[in-house]
Amino acid sequence: MKQITAKYGGTYILVADDYIVNQELVKEMLEMMECEVDVADDGKETLDMFNENEYDIIFLDIQMPEMDGYEVARRIRQVAKGKQIPIVAITANALVGDREKCLDAGMNDYMPKPIKGERLEEMLRKHLPNKEQH
Repeated sequence: MKQITAKYGGTYILVADDYIVNQELVKEMLEMMECEVDVADDGKETLDMFNENEYDIIFLDIQMPEMDGYEVARRIRQVAKGKQIPIVAITANALVGDREKCLDAGMNDYMPKPIKGERLEEMLRKHLPNKEQH
Protein backbone atom coordinates (compact mmCIF):
# COMPACT_ATOMS: atom_id res chain seq x y z
CA MET A 1 0.00 0.00 0.00
CA LYS A 2 1.28 3.45 -0.93
CA GLN A 3 2.20 5.77 1.93
CA ILE A 4 0.10 8.92 2.41
CA THR A 5 2.52 11.85 2.14
CA ALA A 6 0.41 14.93 1.42
CA LYS A 7 -0.43 17.39 4.19
CA TYR A 8 -3.54 19.54 4.06
CA GLY A 9 -3.56 21.23 7.47
CA GLY A 10 -6.43 23.69 7.82
CA THR A 11 -8.52 21.92 5.19
CA TYR A 12 -12.09 21.40 6.35
CA ILE A 13 -13.83 18.39 4.78
CA LEU A 14 -17.32 16.91 4.94
CA VAL A 15 -17.57 13.16 4.39
CA ALA A 16 -21.13 11.95 3.77
CA ASP A 17 -21.65 8.19 3.91
CA ASP A 18 -24.24 6.09 5.68
CA TYR A 19 -21.88 3.15 6.25
CA ILE A 20 -19.88 3.62 9.46
CA VAL A 21 -16.90 1.55 8.29
CA ASN A 22 -16.47 3.81 5.24
CA GLN A 23 -16.92 6.91 7.41
CA GLU A 24 -14.18 5.84 9.80
CA LEU A 25 -11.80 4.71 7.05
CA VAL A 26 -12.08 7.89 4.97
CA LYS A 27 -11.95 10.09 8.07
CA GLU A 28 -8.80 8.35 9.32
CA MET A 29 -7.04 8.67 5.95
CA LEU A 30 -7.93 12.36 5.70
CA GLU A 31 -6.81 13.01 9.27
CA MET A 32 -3.45 11.40 8.39
CA MET A 33 -3.19 14.26 5.87
CA GLU A 34 -3.91 16.71 8.72
CA CYS A 35 -7.41 17.56 7.48
CA GLU A 36 -10.29 18.46 9.78
CA VAL A 37 -13.19 16.13 9.01
CA ASP A 38 -16.91 16.18 9.77
CA VAL A 39 -19.06 13.15 9.01
CA ALA A 40 -22.71 13.03 7.96
CA ASP A 41 -24.82 9.85 8.06
CA ASP A 42 -27.46 10.71 5.48
CA GLY A 43 -28.45 13.20 2.82
CA LYS A 44 -30.50 15.47 5.07
CA GLU A 45 -27.71 15.71 7.66
CA THR A 46 -25.25 16.46 4.85
CA LEU A 47 -27.32 19.44 3.70
CA ASP A 48 -27.77 20.68 7.27
CA MET A 49 -24.03 20.50 7.93
CA PHE A 50 -23.24 22.19 4.60
CA ASN A 51 -25.58 25.06 5.50
CA GLU A 52 -23.96 25.49 8.95
CA ASN A 53 -20.26 25.21 8.03
CA GLU A 54 -17.69 26.31 5.45
CA TYR A 55 -16.12 23.23 3.86
CA ASP A 56 -13.28 23.16 1.37
CA ILE A 57 -14.48 19.92 -0.27
CA ILE A 58 -17.24 17.34 0.15
CA PHE A 59 -16.88 13.59 -0.37
CA LEU A 60 -20.44 12.44 -1.03
CA ASP A 61 -21.76 8.88 -1.12
CA ILE A 62 -24.40 8.35 -3.77
CA GLN A 63 -26.62 5.83 -1.97
CA MET A 64 -27.75 7.27 1.36
CA PRO A 65 -31.02 7.29 3.28
CA GLU A 66 -33.26 10.38 3.49
CA MET A 67 -31.86 11.81 0.26
CA ASP A 68 -29.43 10.31 -2.24
CA GLY A 69 -26.16 11.96 -3.21
CA TYR A 70 -27.47 13.17 -6.56
CA GLU A 71 -30.23 15.18 -4.86
CA VAL A 72 -27.84 16.47 -2.19
CA ALA A 73 -25.42 17.71 -4.87
CA ARG A 74 -28.23 19.43 -6.81
CA ARG A 75 -29.45 21.18 -3.64
CA ILE A 76 -25.95 22.26 -2.64
CA ARG A 77 -25.48 23.80 -6.09
CA GLN A 78 -28.82 25.64 -5.70
CA VAL A 79 -27.96 27.17 -2.32
CA ALA A 80 -24.22 27.69 -2.86
CA LYS A 81 -24.98 30.81 -4.91
CA GLY A 82 -21.95 30.69 -7.15
CA LYS A 83 -19.48 29.27 -4.61
CA GLN A 84 -17.90 26.35 -6.39
CA ILE A 85 -17.16 23.95 -3.56
CA PRO A 86 -15.74 20.73 -4.99
CA ILE A 87 -18.04 17.72 -4.56
CA VAL A 88 -16.53 14.28 -5.17
CA ALA A 89 -18.89 11.31 -5.48
CA ILE A 90 -17.86 8.17 -3.62
CA THR A 91 -19.79 5.16 -4.73
CA ALA A 92 -19.76 1.41 -5.11
CA ASN A 93 -21.39 1.92 -8.51
CA ALA A 94 -18.77 1.71 -11.21
CA LEU A 95 -20.97 1.11 -14.21
CA VAL A 96 -20.78 2.84 -17.57
CA GLY A 97 -22.63 6.14 -17.28
CA ASP A 98 -22.35 6.48 -13.47
CA ARG A 99 -19.59 9.08 -13.69
CA GLU A 100 -21.63 11.16 -16.14
CA LYS A 101 -24.70 10.92 -13.91
CA CYS A 102 -22.62 12.31 -11.00
CA LEU A 103 -21.31 15.17 -13.13
CA ASP A 104 -24.81 15.95 -14.42
CA ALA A 105 -26.01 16.26 -10.79
CA GLY A 106 -23.38 18.97 -10.16
CA MET A 107 -20.53 16.94 -8.74
CA ASN A 108 -16.98 17.72 -9.82
CA ASP A 109 -15.53 14.23 -9.77
CA TYR A 110 -16.17 10.57 -9.13
CA MET A 111 -14.30 8.05 -7.01
CA PRO A 112 -15.33 4.37 -6.92
CA LYS A 113 -15.13 2.35 -3.70
CA PRO A 114 -13.13 0.90 -2.09
CA ILE A 115 -11.51 4.23 -1.21
CA LYS A 116 -7.72 4.25 -1.04
CA GLY A 117 -5.45 6.88 0.53
CA GLU A 118 -3.61 7.63 -2.68
CA ARG A 119 -6.92 8.24 -4.48
CA LEU A 120 -8.03 10.66 -1.74
CA GLU A 121 -4.67 12.44 -2.06
CA GLU A 122 -5.16 12.67 -5.81
CA MET A 123 -8.62 14.23 -5.37
CA LEU A 124 -7.37 16.79 -2.85
CA ARG A 125 -4.41 17.68 -5.07
CA LYS A 126 -6.68 18.02 -8.08
CA HIS A 127 -9.48 20.04 -6.46
CA LEU A 128 -7.54 21.99 -3.81
CA PRO A 129 -4.21 22.68 -5.52
CA ASN A 130 -3.36 25.66 -3.29
CA LYS A 131 -3.99 23.83 -0.01
CA GLU A 132 -1.20 21.24 0.00
CA GLN A 133 1.59 21.90 2.48
CA HIS A 134 4.94 20.18 2.71
